[in-house]
Amino acid sequence: MARLTKKTYWDNSYEARGCLVPVQTSGYKHYCYFKNLDVITKIGLQKKNVLEIGGGGSEWIARLAMEYPESSFTALDYSDAGCKSLEDFSRENGLKNIKVICDDFFNAKQCEGKYDVIYSQGVAEHFENLPEVMKAFKGFLGADGRMVTIIPNMSGLNGWLTKLFNKAVFHIHVPHTKESFKAGHVGAGLEIIEYGYLCSNNFGVLSSCFADQSGVKWVLYKQLTRISKIVWWFESKFFDFPAGRFFSPYIYCVAKKGK
Repeated sequence: MARLTKKTYWDNSYEARGCLVPVQTSGYKHYCYFKNLDVITKIGLQKKNVLEIGGGGSEWIARLAMEYPESSFTALDYSDAGCKSLEDFSRENGLKNIKVICDDFFNAKQCEGKYDVIYSQGVAEHFENLPEVMKAFKGFLGADGRMVTIIPNMSGLNGWLTKLFNKAVFHIHVPHTKESFKAGHVGAGLEIIEYGYLCSNNFGVLSSCFADQSGVKWVLYKQLTRISKIVWWFESKFFDFPAGRFFSPYIYCVAKKGK
């Protein structure tokens, strides 16, 4: 399986983030996160066995485990730094419903067929063969399980800007469209429940392009994030703008095991 990132990349990324903080969704400045969270939670998490793939150091599982104390959450990640970050957070906050498994998802036989809900944010696009990745994910689903997969939309404006700001970051992503993303799920034998582009815009996703917070490109990035916040304020007060290939920051797919 051709990987576009190495373990050291993720270890360094988690170490650079500092203390783990659960994802925030209240207020217009977090409106896009609210939309992401809605896609995951609307399939039902109450009293479920839930797996986050790539969950080491995840602000999402930290939030969900606190919000659904009667559910059981597992984070699967091969980054030692990411796993330690989540373990530390769980211990410090007294969370007994989070289990951390530090392993490669291609090798995690102990997770097969166990979960009611599986979700991932920003994992699948780092591999060239999407159907093989989805087959691995599918193997963790229970008989009636549901899976939510969310990736950054690198086929639109954000992809173009990523290439402009930092080509190395662009090249560790496969630039899927919603059609190619759906095809990858179908090719793994999954049945599609819904799929599409998610959120009208979010220039904040370009933050990974910048190790150095200075220069003309950084200034442009900061101005773009202000535009996003203005749009989110409007959407939170009135109505959402359409999600589409050019502006949307994410692509999502909700699926289950095929018949």
